[in-house]
Amino acid sequence: MTPNFFRHALLLCSLLAVLFQSSGSAEEEKLSAEWSGRAVFVALKNDDLRDARRVRDLERLVSRAEKEGVGALIFELDFSAQVELETQQRLFDLLTNIEVPSVAYINPSATGPGALVALAADSIYMSPSAIIGAAGVIVDGDDDNEAAKQAARQQQSVLKARARSFAKIHDHRVDVVEAMIDEDRELRFGDTIFSKKGELLTLTADEAVELFEGKPILAEGIVDSREALLKELELSGPVIETNPRSFGESSNRERLTSTGGGKKEDSAAPDTAEAGAETAAGEDALFGKREEGSYKGKVVVLKVGQDTLATGKASFDFMDRTIKKAELDGAAGLVFDMDTPGGFAWYTEGLVLNSLQNVSYPTFTFVNSRAESAGAIIAVGTDHIYMRPAATIGSALVVSGTGQDLAEDMADKVTQMIIGTVRNVAELKGHNPDVAEAFVTREKEVKIDGVVVHEAGNVLNLNTIRATEIIGGSPVLAKGVASSVEDLLEAEGIEAEVIIAEPLGLEAFAHWVQKLSILLIVVGLAGAYLELNSPGFGLPGLISVLAFSLFFFGNYLAGNLAGYELAVLLILGLVLIAVEVFIFPGAIIPGAVGGALVLVALGLAMVDRVDLEWKWSGLPGAETWFTLFRESFIGVAIGLVGALVAIFAGMKFLPDTRLGRRFILEEAISSGSALDQGSSEEGAEKKSLVGESGETATDLVPSGKGRFGDQLLDIISDGEFIVKGTAVTVSRHEGSRIVVVKA
Repeated sequence: MTPNFFRHALLLCSLLAVLFQSSGSAEEEKLSAEWSGRAVFVALKNDDLRDARRVRDLERLVSRAEKEGVGALIFELDFSAQVELETQQRLFDLLTNIEVPSVAYINPSATGPGALVALAADSIYMSPSAIIGAAGVIVDGDDDNEAAKQAARQQQSVLKARARSFAKIHDHRVDVVEAMIDEDRELRFGDTIFSKKGELLTLTADEAVELFEGKPILAEGIVDSREALLKELELSGPVIETNPRSFGESSNRERLTSTGGGKKEDSAAPDTAEAGAETAAGEDALFGKREEGSYKGKVVVLKVGQDTLATGKASFDFMDRTIKKAELDGAAGLVFDMDTPGGFAWYTEGLVLNSLQNVSYPTFTFVNSRAESAGAIIAVGTDHIYMRPAATIGSALVVSGTGQDLAEDMADKVTQMIIGTVRNVAELKGHNPDVAEAFVTREKEVKIDGVVVHEAGNVLNLNTIRATEIIGGSPVLAKGVASSVEDLLEAEGIEAEVIIAEPLGLEAFAHWVQKLSILLIVVGLAGAYLELNSPGFGLPGLISVLAFSLFFFGNYLAGNLAGYELAVLLILGLVLIAVEVFIFPGAIIPGAVGGALVLVALGLAMVDRVDLEWKWSGLPGAETWFTLFRESFIGVAIGLVGALVAIFAGMKFLPDTRLGRRFILEEAISSGSALDQGSSEEGAEKKSLVGESGETATDLVPSGKGRFGDQLLDIISDGEFIVKGTAVTVSRHEGSRIVVVKA
């Protein structure tokens, strides 16, 4: 074997190694290996310069190359199509003054905008069969269209100016550059005419490298391969091969997977607790309110699931109370852990406009894995948005409760209201208001930094890649990618205990009690009145106790002021009323004070304790005092009227019914004498007292006691008040119920 054989074998191995290193694991090579000092080949074809998204990917690619200091950024051009002037301008801005050595390698074509890309490089090399030029503006349509001609002339003027700028920066011939754009420019070197008037200049590789006055017309040289180009540039070592599309996809995968990796095995998981699991009386609690476990210094997580935003006001009330309680307690932050298809727009608008805008702690949305419709609106109302690697957000078009489109007039009215809301909160929270608007209307086009992100015609819905995409130095919407709430907090540098705010198990029960509070007031007051006017303790008393127990317990669970203090206040009021009735009839003061205590206890029991403390603390967005108490005391008033109606109806109709006669237990006569009973051989019969005369031993209000001969009996008047010592006659005797009238 000859020495030449070994040299050739060694060269072949070296070439194979280079090829293997540059093509073996492309994605890993591009993203995990260092670019510093290496040659980066960027293949550019027609679609790469016509797709705005790929142009953005090219921007990021150039930025990385500059940041890492590549040995050379080599644009391998195979381009012949036309692109919009706006895209050309963007390319000019991108390629002007690249801070690393740049090379245009034309293989095999760089016409139209491709020629302009080549002119933006420090040096130009061409393959043997390559061509470059014909970068002028093409006018479509009728030749008689003067407006189109004028627009074309303006574009051509802009292109010539930018091209001259490139030529001066990179030491290209200005006359050559202008001839590629302006068909009225003749290009001649010596006796050779390269382009006549009426045609755009296009150069072959041989023409481009031809020397004139010691300087090539345009290109530095002709090379037949990448390896030859690297040798010409005196670059060695492995190269990186990429293009805007593959770089963008790889960057997106890198962004979606570098989210912290979840919980670390060597670190303790954050403690979680259910709001409402603990109850402790706060030292400064207003009316001794029930504390559901303090949020102080903790991150509160509100889970927004499939039905959370679609089950009515109760869910929004719970979220509203949690947001306000977190502010009162001094929470470290609040996170909406969201996976929802949406829900009620009106309740959402109130939550976003009021509660979320009036807190001092940071708020976050973790899209896990959907934030659609109302969920997207809530997300826009938070300070920062993070998304799972495969998540979506948007599609907040307002529809009817059945999912159908609204009537045209109503749809326009409602949509404009929602647009005003989302744009307002987006600006307050630092999000792009155009993106927020496009969530709720089909008519909005979204353009960021000259790039069309979304075309009008459909509502906007963003996946994680598009929502976190950086355009113009800022993300389209979402701040970053996270795989969990813990990853989100780690990315934000927040170290705090996480507490999951969840409704109590009896939250649904409390919700229904709130809805039925007025009915419970009616039943409780009517039952209490009937019991006070009946001998012994019977069914009306049991019903009253049950109604008030449900009323206070349900409102307590619902987060209102109802608690043992107000329950004691209610009992005290009822006792004072009883004192008025039985001990000091006609005294007025005990009854008036007792009645006032009953009304105050019932009214305050239905007031949301967090809203009251929010107002008490003077925090922004609080309700007025009138609004705060209005609904509860209107409810009490309705309940009082209903109770009076029930009482009068009961006094008129119940005594004559079988059910009414059973309201008073026969065993309830404790201090009167048993009635005499006659007996016969067939059995015993009760002696009827109808027609018997006697005298009241107490006031009848309407029940009390009366003396008939030597017997002291429990009696009741026929609905009127009878003072002590009045002569009475028994009008009806039904079991143990003795009804009397004045004699």
